[in-house]
Amino acid sequence: MGLTKEAYEQNYLQFRSLNQIMWQIPVLAMTLTGGLWFGVSTIDDDPLLVSILLLTAFFGNLVLSGVLLRFRHVMGCYLDWLKRADSEGYVNASTVSEAVIFMYRFCNLDKTVRTLFCCMLWWAAACSAIVLVGYWCDRLGDIDLGSSDASVSYYDQHAAALADGYESVSFESAYPYLAQKLGAAARPLHVLDVGAGTGRDASWIADRGHNMVAVDPSQSMLTVAQNLHAESSVAWVQDRLPDLSTTALANASFDMILLNAVWMHIAPQDRDAALARIKSLLRPGGSVFATIRLGPINEERGTYHISAPNFVTDAQAAGFTVVPRGDFPDLLGRPQVSWKAFELTRRDALGDGAE
Repeated sequence: MGLTKEAYEQNYLQFRSLNQIMWQIPVLAMTLTGGLWFGVSTIDDDPLLVSILLLTAFFGNLVLSGVLLRFRHVMGCYLDWLKRADSEGYVNASTVSEAVIFMYRFCNLDKTVRTLFCCMLWWAAACSAIVLVGYWCDRLGDIDLGSSDASVSYYDQHAAALADGYESVSFESAYPYLAQKLGAAARPLHVLDVGAGTGRDASWIADRGHNMVAVDPSQSMLTVAQNLHAESSVAWVQDRLPDLSTTALANASFDMILLNAVWMHIAPQDRDAALARIKSLLRPGGSVFATIRLGPINEERGTYHISAPNFVTDAQAAGFTVVPRGDFPDLLGRPQVSWKAFELTRRDALGDGAE
Protein backbone atom coordinates (compact mmCIF):
# COMPACT_ATOMS: atom_id res chain seq x y z
CA MET A 1 0.00 0.00 0.00
CA GLY A 2 2.91 2.35 0.77
CA LEU A 3 4.36 1.78 -2.68
CA THR A 4 0.95 2.46 -4.21
CA LYS A 5 0.61 5.71 -2.26
CA GLU A 6 4.06 6.88 -3.31
CA ALA A 7 3.35 5.95 -6.91
CA TYR A 8 -0.01 7.74 -6.74
CA GLU A 9 1.57 10.93 -5.39
CA GLN A 10 4.35 10.81 -7.96
CA ASN A 11 1.97 10.29 -10.88
CA TYR A 12 -0.33 13.01 -9.55
CA LEU A 13 2.57 15.48 -9.43
CA GLN A 14 3.62 14.46 -12.93
CA PHE A 15 0.08 15.06 -14.16
CA ARG A 16 -0.02 18.52 -12.56
CA SER A 17 3.33 19.40 -14.13
CA LEU A 18 2.16 18.33 -17.58
CA ASN A 19 -1.07 20.27 -17.14
CA GLN A 20 0.82 23.48 -16.33
CA ILE A 21 3.05 23.05 -19.37
CA MET A 22 0.07 22.35 -21.64
CA TRP A 23 -1.54 25.64 -20.68
CA GLN A 24 1.66 27.47 -21.62
CA ILE A 25 1.73 26.12 -25.19
CA PRO A 26 -1.01 28.49 -26.54
CA VAL A 27 0.74 31.45 -24.90
CA LEU A 28 4.01 30.41 -26.57
CA ALA A 29 2.19 30.01 -29.90
CA MET A 30 0.56 33.44 -29.69
CA THR A 31 3.86 35.09 -28.79
CA LEU A 32 5.68 33.32 -31.63
CA THR A 33 3.00 34.04 -34.23
CA GLY A 34 2.48 37.65 -33.16
CA GLY A 35 6.20 38.38 -33.26
CA LEU A 36 6.64 36.81 -36.69
CA TRP A 37 3.61 38.60 -38.16
CA PHE A 38 4.82 41.90 -36.76
CA GLY A 39 8.23 41.25 -38.33
CA VAL A 40 6.57 40.65 -41.70
CA SER A 41 4.62 43.92 -41.43
CA THR A 42 7.81 45.93 -40.91
CA ILE A 43 9.74 44.52 -43.88
CA ASP A 44 9.76 46.84 -46.90
CA ASP A 45 10.96 44.53 -49.63
CA ASP A 46 12.69 41.26 -48.81
CA PRO A 47 10.67 38.36 -50.26
CA LEU A 48 13.03 35.70 -48.88
CA LEU A 49 12.83 36.99 -45.31
CA VAL A 50 9.05 37.45 -45.50
CA SER A 51 8.70 33.87 -46.76
CA ILE A 52 10.93 32.49 -44.00
CA LEU A 53 8.99 34.29 -41.27
CA LEU A 54 5.58 33.22 -42.57
CA LEU A 55 6.71 29.61 -43.08
CA THR A 56 8.13 29.62 -39.54
CA ALA A 57 4.75 30.81 -38.25
CA PHE A 58 2.96 28.16 -40.32
CA PHE A 59 5.09 25.17 -39.29
CA GLY A 60 5.57 26.49 -35.75
CA ASN A 61 1.84 26.39 -35.08
CA LEU A 62 1.50 22.94 -36.60
CA VAL A 63 4.40 21.62 -34.50
CA LEU A 64 3.01 23.16 -31.33
CA SER A 65 -0.40 21.62 -32.03
CA GLY A 66 1.32 18.24 -32.31
CA VAL A 67 3.11 18.85 -29.01
CA LEU A 68 -0.21 19.79 -27.43
CA LEU A 69 -1.85 16.58 -28.66
CA ARG A 70 1.03 14.52 -27.32
CA PHE A 71 0.88 16.23 -23.92
CA ARG A 72 -2.87 15.63 -23.68
CA HIS A 73 -2.43 11.96 -24.59
CA VAL A 74 0.19 11.43 -21.89
CA MET A 75 -2.00 13.30 -19.40
CA GLY A 76 -4.86 10.97 -20.35
CA CYS A 77 -2.68 7.97 -19.52
CA TYR A 78 -1.95 9.43 -16.07
CA LEU A 79 -5.66 10.13 -15.53
CA ASP A 80 -6.55 6.52 -16.39
CA TRP A 81 -3.96 5.24 -13.94
CA LEU A 82 -5.11 7.62 -11.18
CA LYS A 83 -8.71 6.48 -11.73
CA ARG A 84 -7.74 2.82 -11.41
CA ALA A 85 -5.59 3.51 -8.34
CA ASP A 86 -8.34 5.41 -6.50
CA SER A 87 -11.67 4.92 -8.20
CA GLU A 88 -13.63 6.20 -5.21
CA GLY A 89 -11.70 9.49 -4.95
CA TYR A 90 -11.49 10.08 -8.69
CA VAL A 91 -13.50 13.08 -9.88
CA ASN A 92 -15.41 12.29 -13.08
CA ALA A 93 -15.96 15.54 -15.01
CA SER A 94 -17.64 13.85 -17.94
CA THR A 95 -21.03 13.62 -16.23
CA VAL A 96 -23.38 16.21 -17.68
CA SER A 97 -26.91 17.40 -17.06
CA GLU A 98 -29.79 17.21 -19.52
CA ALA A 99 -29.39 20.94 -20.17
CA VAL A 100 -26.04 20.41 -21.87
CA ILE A 101 -26.61 16.97 -23.34
CA PHE A 102 -26.53 18.37 -26.87
CA MET A 103 -23.09 19.94 -26.32
CA TYR A 104 -21.90 16.70 -24.78
CA ARG A 105 -22.82 14.85 -27.94
CA PHE A 106 -21.25 17.56 -30.07
CA CYS A 107 -17.90 17.60 -28.31
CA ASN A 108 -16.07 15.18 -26.02
CA LEU A 109 -15.98 17.40 -22.95
CA ASP A 110 -12.86 15.96 -21.33
CA LYS A 111 -10.86 17.06 -24.41
CA THR A 112 -12.60 20.37 -25.07
CA VAL A 113 -9.61 22.50 -24.02
CA ARG A 114 -7.26 20.49 -26.19
CA THR A 115 -9.64 20.74 -29.14
CA LEU A 116 -10.09 24.49 -28.83
CA PHE A 117 -6.36 25.10 -28.44
CA CYS A 118 -5.59 22.99 -31.52
CA CYS A 119 -8.25 24.80 -33.55
CA MET A 120 -6.64 28.11 -32.61
CA LEU A 121 -3.18 26.87 -33.63
CA TRP A 122 -4.46 25.43 -36.91
CA TRP A 123 -6.26 28.69 -37.67
CA ALA A 124 -3.06 30.69 -37.05
CA ALA A 125 -1.14 28.30 -39.33
CA ALA A 126 -3.79 28.65 -42.05
CA CYS A 127 -3.69 32.46 -41.80
CA SER A 128 0.10 32.42 -42.21
CA ALA A 129 -0.24 30.25 -45.31
CA ILE A 130 -2.95 32.53 -46.76
CA VAL A 131 -0.81 35.63 -46.18
CA LEU A 132 2.21 33.95 -47.79
CA VAL A 133 0.24 32.92 -50.89
CA GLY A 134 -1.34 36.37 -51.15
CA TYR A 135 2.04 38.05 -50.77
CA TRP A 136 3.54 36.12 -53.67
CA CYS A 137 0.43 36.53 -55.83
CA ASP A 138 0.70 40.29 -55.34
CA ARG A 139 4.39 40.30 -56.25
CA LEU A 140 3.94 38.19 -59.35
CA GLY A 141 0.86 40.06 -60.51
CA ASP A 142 -1.25 36.89 -60.45
CA ILE A 143 -4.21 38.39 -58.59
CA ASP A 144 -5.25 40.74 -61.38
CA LEU A 145 -3.46 40.41 -64.66
CA GLY A 146 -5.58 43.21 -66.10
CA SER A 147 -4.54 45.86 -63.58
CA SER A 148 -3.48 48.30 -66.29
CA ASP A 149 -7.03 48.24 -67.67
CA ALA A 150 -8.36 48.45 -64.12
CA SER A 151 -6.34 51.59 -63.49
CA VAL A 152 -7.60 53.25 -66.68
CA SER A 153 -11.17 52.37 -65.77
CA TYR A 154 -10.71 53.78 -62.27
CA TYR A 155 -9.34 57.10 -63.51
CA ASP A 156 -12.00 57.32 -66.20
CA GLN A 157 -14.69 56.99 -63.54
CA HIS A 158 -13.14 59.27 -60.91
CA ALA A 159 -11.34 61.90 -62.99
CA ALA A 160 -13.41 64.86 -61.80
CA ALA A 161 -13.27 63.81 -58.15
CA LEU A 162 -9.50 63.30 -58.24
CA ALA A 163 -8.81 66.63 -59.89
CA ASP A 164 -9.48 68.70 -56.76
CA GLY A 165 -6.88 66.82 -54.73
CA TYR A 166 -4.21 66.81 -57.44
CA GLU A 167 -4.66 70.44 -58.40
CA SER A 168 -4.51 71.56 -54.75
CA VAL A 169 -0.80 70.67 -54.60
CA SER A 170 1.56 73.04 -56.41
CA PHE A 171 4.18 71.76 -58.82
CA GLU A 172 6.94 73.41 -56.76
CA SER A 173 5.76 71.60 -53.61
CA ALA A 174 5.51 68.25 -55.34
CA TYR A 175 8.85 68.39 -57.21
CA PRO A 176 11.19 71.05 -55.79
CA TYR A 177 14.29 69.64 -57.51
CA LEU A 178 12.53 69.41 -60.85
CA ALA A 179 11.16 72.96 -60.58
CA GLN A 180 14.68 74.24 -59.92
CA LYS A 181 16.14 72.23 -62.81
CA LEU A 182 13.56 73.43 -65.29
CA GLY A 183 13.91 77.02 -64.12
CA ALA A 184 17.66 76.90 -64.68
CA ALA A 185 17.45 75.47 -68.20
CA ALA A 186 19.37 77.62 -70.72
CA ARG A 187 16.89 76.98 -73.54
CA PRO A 188 13.35 75.71 -74.04
CA LEU A 189 13.26 71.96 -73.54
CA HIS A 190 11.19 69.29 -75.22
CA VAL A 191 9.42 67.58 -72.31
CA LEU A 192 7.23 64.48 -72.22
CA ASP A 193 4.93 63.85 -69.24
CA VAL A 194 3.91 60.18 -69.10
CA GLY A 195 0.80 59.74 -66.98
CA ALA A 196 -0.04 63.44 -67.04
CA GLY A 197 -3.27 63.09 -65.05
CA THR A 198 -5.02 66.45 -64.58
CA GLY A 199 -2.27 68.27 -66.47
CA ARG A 200 -1.00 70.23 -63.48
CA ASP A 201 2.66 69.46 -64.17
CA ALA A 202 2.42 69.75 -67.96
CA SER A 203 0.70 73.13 -67.71
CA TRP A 204 3.28 74.49 -65.25
CA ILE A 205 6.14 73.45 -67.54
CA ALA A 206 4.51 74.74 -70.72
CA ASP A 207 3.72 78.09 -69.09
CA ARG A 208 7.44 78.56 -68.55
CA GLY A 209 8.24 78.32 -72.22
CA HIS A 210 9.04 74.65 -72.69
CA ASN A 211 7.63 72.44 -75.44
CA MET A 212 5.23 70.08 -73.68
CA VAL A 213 3.63 66.76 -74.66
CA ALA A 214 1.33 65.22 -72.06
CA VAL A 215 0.33 61.54 -72.33
CA ASP A 216 -2.31 59.69 -70.34
CA PRO A 217 -4.25 56.49 -71.05
CA SER A 218 -7.49 57.83 -69.51
CA GLN A 219 -9.59 59.90 -71.88
CA SER A 220 -11.54 61.31 -68.95
CA MET A 221 -8.37 62.57 -67.29
CA LEU A 222 -7.25 64.16 -70.55
CA THR A 223 -10.60 65.90 -70.89
CA VAL A 224 -10.33 67.26 -67.35
CA ALA A 225 -6.75 68.38 -68.05
CA GLN A 226 -7.70 70.17 -71.26
CA ASN A 227 -10.59 71.95 -69.53
CA LEU A 228 -8.54 73.00 -66.51
CA HIS A 229 -5.52 74.15 -68.53
CA ALA A 230 -7.06 75.29 -71.79
CA GLU A 231 -4.74 78.31 -71.96
CA SER A 232 -1.55 76.24 -71.80
CA SER A 233 0.22 75.22 -75.01
CA VAL A 234 0.31 71.50 -74.27
CA ALA A 235 -0.07 68.71 -76.82
CA TRP A 236 -2.48 66.23 -75.21
CA VAL A 237 -2.06 62.60 -76.29
CA GLN A 238 -3.91 59.43 -75.27
CA ASP A 239 -1.41 56.59 -74.99
CA ARG A 240 0.11 54.26 -72.42
CA LEU A 241 3.22 52.39 -71.42
CA PRO A 242 4.89 50.10 -72.26
CA ASP A 243 4.20 50.84 -75.95
CA LEU A 244 3.66 54.61 -76.31
CA SER A 245 2.94 53.78 -79.93
CA THR A 246 0.72 56.68 -80.97
CA THR A 247 1.62 58.51 -84.17
CA ALA A 248 2.41 61.68 -82.20
CA LEU A 249 5.35 59.89 -80.57
CA ALA A 250 6.50 57.83 -83.56
CA ASN A 251 9.57 59.95 -84.38
CA ALA A 252 9.69 62.08 -81.25
CA SER A 253 12.56 62.58 -78.85
CA PHE A 254 12.75 64.58 -75.64
CA ASP A 255 15.23 66.39 -73.43
CA MET A 256 13.26 65.43 -70.33
CA ILE A 257 10.68 62.74 -69.58
CA LEU A 258 8.50 62.79 -66.47
CA LEU A 259 7.46 59.46 -65.01
CA ASN A 260 5.68 60.57 -61.86
CA ALA A 261 3.24 58.31 -59.95
CA VAL A 262 3.15 55.91 -62.90
CA TRP A 263 5.39 52.97 -62.11
CA MET A 264 2.96 51.26 -59.71
CA HIS A 265 0.52 50.90 -62.64
CA ILE A 266 3.03 49.06 -64.86
CA ALA A 267 2.73 45.28 -64.65
CA PRO A 268 6.00 43.58 -63.61
CA GLN A 269 6.21 41.72 -66.93
CA ASP A 270 5.96 45.03 -68.82
CA ARG A 271 8.55 47.03 -66.89
CA ASP A 272 11.60 46.10 -68.98
CA ALA A 273 9.77 47.05 -72.18
CA ALA A 274 8.54 50.29 -70.58
CA LEU A 275 12.08 51.34 -69.60
CA ALA A 276 13.39 50.44 -73.05
CA ARG A 277 10.69 52.59 -74.67
CA ILE A 278 11.41 55.50 -72.35
CA LYS A 279 15.09 55.25 -73.19
CA SER A 280 14.36 55.26 -76.91
CA LEU A 281 12.45 58.55 -76.53
CA LEU A 282 15.21 60.25 -74.53
CA ARG A 283 17.74 62.42 -76.32
CA PRO A 284 21.46 62.07 -75.54
CA GLY A 285 22.15 64.23 -72.51
CA GLY A 286 18.51 64.18 -71.48
CA SER A 287 17.09 62.88 -68.23
CA VAL A 288 14.09 61.03 -66.86
CA PHE A 289 12.58 62.28 -63.63
CA ALA A 290 10.64 59.49 -61.88
CA THR A 291 8.81 59.29 -58.58
CA ILE A 292 7.69 55.92 -57.23
CA ARG A 293 4.97 55.33 -54.71
CA LEU A 294 5.76 53.20 -51.68
CA GLY A 295 2.79 51.87 -49.76
CA PRO A 296 -0.01 49.31 -49.80
CA ILE A 297 -1.34 47.97 -53.07
CA ASN A 298 -4.63 49.51 -54.17
CA GLU A 299 -6.38 46.94 -56.32
CA GLU A 300 -9.21 49.32 -57.17
CA ARG A 301 -6.69 51.63 -58.84
CA GLY A 302 -4.95 48.73 -60.54
CA THR A 303 -1.58 49.01 -58.81
CA TYR A 304 1.23 46.50 -58.43
CA HIS A 305 3.87 46.06 -55.77
CA ILE A 306 6.99 48.15 -56.37
CA SER A 307 10.14 48.85 -54.39
CA ALA A 308 12.91 51.38 -54.71
CA PRO A 309 15.75 48.79 -54.92
CA ASN A 310 13.96 46.86 -57.67
CA PHE A 311 13.27 50.04 -59.64
CA VAL A 312 16.93 51.07 -59.45
CA THR A 313 18.09 47.59 -60.49
CA ASP A 314 15.70 47.48 -63.44
CA ALA A 315 16.66 50.99 -64.59
CA GLN A 316 20.36 50.20 -64.42
CA ALA A 317 19.81 46.99 -66.37
CA ALA A 318 18.01 49.07 -69.03
CA GLY A 319 21.08 51.23 -69.50
CA PHE A 320 20.38 54.15 -67.17
CA THR A 321 22.51 55.81 -64.54
CA VAL A 322 20.26 56.35 -61.51
CA VAL A 323 20.66 59.22 -59.04
CA PRO A 324 18.35 59.50 -55.99
CA ARG A 325 16.66 62.90 -55.72
CA GLY A 326 15.02 62.62 -52.31
CA ASP A 327 12.35 60.99 -50.17
CA PHE A 328 9.01 62.70 -49.68
CA PRO A 329 5.85 62.21 -47.60
CA ASP A 330 2.54 61.95 -49.37
CA LEU A 331 1.31 65.49 -50.03
CA LEU A 332 -2.31 64.29 -50.00
CA GLY A 333 -1.89 63.20 -46.39
CA ARG A 334 -2.12 59.41 -46.80
CA PRO A 335 -0.19 58.08 -43.77
CA GLN A 336 0.88 54.74 -45.30
CA VAL A 337 2.12 56.25 -48.55
CA SER A 338 5.53 57.82 -49.22
CA TRP A 339 7.53 58.67 -52.34
CA LYS A 340 11.06 58.35 -53.67
CA ALA A 341 12.39 60.46 -56.52
CA PHE A 342 15.08 59.43 -59.00
CA GLU A 343 16.79 61.01 -61.98
CA LEU A 344 17.77 58.67 -64.81
CA THR A 345 20.27 59.45 -67.54
CA ARG A 346 21.42 57.30 -70.42
CA ARG A 347 24.83 55.79 -69.85
CA ASP A 348 25.55 56.19 -73.57
CA ALA A 349 24.58 59.90 -73.46
CA LEU A 350 26.89 62.53 -74.92
CA GLY A 351 26.95 66.26 -74.22
CA ASP A 352 25.05 68.34 -71.71
CA GLY A 353 21.66 68.16 -73.38
CA ALA A 354 19.08 69.69 -71.07
CA GLU A 355 21.37 71.96 -69.11
